[in-house]
Amino acid sequence: MYTLKEAYWKPLMSITDLLITPIYFILFVMFFIFIRNLLYPEDKAMRKYFMHGILLKMIGSIGVGLVYFFYYGGGDTNEFFNNATVMYGAFGDNVSDYFILLFNENEYNLPTSQEYMPWMFFRNDKGSYMVGRIAGLFSLATFDTYLPIALCFAALSFTGVWAMFVTFVDVFPKLKTQFALATLYIPSVFFWGSGVMKDSITLACVGWMTYAAYNLFIKRRKVFFSIVMLSISSYFCLIIKPYIVFSFAPSLLFWIFLTYRDRLKVQFLRIMMGPIVIVVSSVAGYFVVDRLGKDFQQFSIQGALKTATKYQDYHGYLAQTANASGYSLGEMDGSVLSIVKNIPAAINVTLFRPYLWETRNPVMLLSALESFLILLFTLRIFYRTGIGRTFKAIGSNATIFFCVFFAMFFGFSIGFTAYNFGALVRYKIPCIPFFLAGLFILSYVTEEQNAKRISDKKGG
Repeated sequence: MYTLKEAYWKPLMSITDLLITPIYFILFVMFFIFIRNLLYPEDKAMRKYFMHGILLKMIGSIGVGLVYFFYYGGGDTNEFFNNATVMYGAFGDNVSDYFILLFNENEYNLPTSQEYMPWMFFRNDKGSYMVGRIAGLFSLATFDTYLPIALCFAALSFTGVWAMFVTFVDVFPKLKTQFALATLYIPSVFFWGSGVMKDSITLACVGWMTYAAYNLFIKRRKVFFSIVMLSISSYFCLIIKPYIVFSFAPSLLFWIFLTYRDRLKVQFLRIMMGPIVIVVSSVAGYFVVDRLGKDFQQFSIQGALKTATKYQDYHGYLAQTANASGYSLGEMDGSVLSIVKNIPAAINVTLFRPYLWETRNPVMLLSALESFLILLFTLRIFYRTGIGRTFKAIGSNATIFFCVFFAMFFGFSIGFTAYNFGALVRYKIPCIPFFLAGLFILSYVTEEQNAKRISDKKGG
């Protein structure tokens, strides 16, 4: 085992990674082949997407580690691994010390915490410390080796992404290929959402929250399992990145209420219920966000203003002095009006920037290419569907509204506070699958409606 000093200075990767990572890779592949055969013995499409999804996630997790090790020379993933290494060393010294570090919520009032906590970089950040604890748990099964730990993060993240995928497929079974593209094959999602990072955990949480909420509130099945998964995923998401829950909660309420509105058989009642549903969902969403904002002050409206102003100043300084990839949405005066004025720009920067001419390094160029393709796809859908029918379809279909509203709300939250393209490419990954899934559903629904109109005319 390592002494604390040796643990603190342990490099991110070593010869051990080269020796044992292929073994863990093969073991994970064998395990997921077994799960695939158990879940989908005959569905060839689902079998294919299942294996593609986990393989891309595992490749992405290794890629993230290599990028941070060889290109960036350090970063958050190093510090998460450092926390895991300290916990692994504690396990070797005294098993009880390890479990104190695992469960004590980074408190300093215990002798064990006072001994080990100073070596942990993220000891004062509950969200980051949680990720370090998860890495520390995986370190026991991987001999404290970075890349196998990364594979564990990838596997955990994949479970949530797959849960999201099967939820969409259950709503629109004919769109398997489109949903696979939206959730499994987007480069930034399977790459940045797979390493030893916060984003891998929160992406899994979003997927499981979607799956659990759909089954619990809309399908009313798997009740106990859904309650457990919704509770667990919400808890971890609130600890690591509370603003994701702030965006998801009102979106979910809209999805639930609009779904039940659509089930009304009398068209007059559906029309009358529309405004009521929107008002009730908005009020309920406001109270949820307000309640969460009181518990997590830094993510309240006032906290968001302070955070945005601080980030804008800091990343503006970096852009001028260190050639960092910062961006600006304009002047912030600390008012709510300044938030409202920046909503379109914030959503745009999340979904469609950096533009190709804003790139400053190879990693940023790849992000710009993906954003450009998403922009082209969005314009294509709007052009083929038409602006009027687009907004009509969004308002009349609960799932489209849910996907688009969450993507817009979350996209605004991230674009308004990140102020750095390097961070933005990781922060925005939870909303990209929903945005693309919403566009695919929008295209499908409008094409079905057009076909029905043509058929009715011919019949008439």
